Amino acid sequence: MNHKTPFGPLNPPQKIEQRRIDAVHRALSWCETILTGTLWKPIFVGNNVSLQRTINGQTIEIFPLEAAYVDLGMKSRFAADHLPIVLNNLNACVRSTHSRPRPLHTDMIASMMLLLGRTEFNPAAIPRTLHSILTAEQKSSLPSPPQTRQPYVPGRPSTSGREFLPESRIPGLLRQNPNTIFTIQFEKRDGTLRNMTARIGVWNDVNGDENNTRLAEEAMSYNPADYNLKVVFDMENGQFRTIATDRVTMIAIGESTDRTTSYSE
Repeated sequence: MNHKTPFGPLNPPQKIEQRRIDAVHRALSWCETILTGTLWKPIFVGNNVSLQRTINGQTIEIFPLEAAYVDLGMKSRFAADHLPIVLNNLNACVRSTHSRPRPLHTDMIASMMLLLGRTEFNPAAIPRTLHSILTAEQKSSLPSPPQTRQPYVPGRPSTSGREFLPESRIPGLLRQNPNTIFTIQFEKRDGTLRNMTARIGVWNDVNGDENNTRLAEEAMSYNPADYNLKVVFDMENGQFRTIATDRVTMIAIGESTDRTTSYSE
């Protein structure tokens, strides 16, 4: 069924729950309400409408209808966990910091419209990937970045005295078993053991939302591999977490179960 929205026609797949479709419609109506009285300029391309404005010589364009496509599991030219925002004709990597529960992309687009809809806005609230819209004065007013994480020295012995599986073994097993749920026990940096049921790869959850551990890893402020860490999805907590690949006492994945004498049941 084709739905009329303020930003173009929308034809949700039949498998999508009506309450999710209704939530997306409410968010698009909110976007339409916000548009009035802001500096956003509607851009009409065929039956679809995007919103554009220029800030300090930088042109931002946002696409509410594309956000609806993502929310409803429809084909979009934007990645599933990125907001449909273009900066100077290039896709801007803007993502939510909350993976569970994941906000609707249409709601987040409405928030961006509010944030950037007027001449005065809070520079500290601007996503890092959009900092080029800020003046030198605005950039200087930004709070200091968090203290740089001290690099982990690969091969540094654990003070626990435990025996671990060879570090190179873990990434190999994960590559051989993509999108597989596995169990693992590893030593945290504080010396305690952590048991986790996890998954790595790309898949859709029961709500149709895409989970992608590679994109979650790329969005981090540091490279986990520099610390012998790997981003996984914790199936129990429903959140992305990291595992220490150099301090694993047990991993059961696919047809393989590897453990050391330090594995604790």
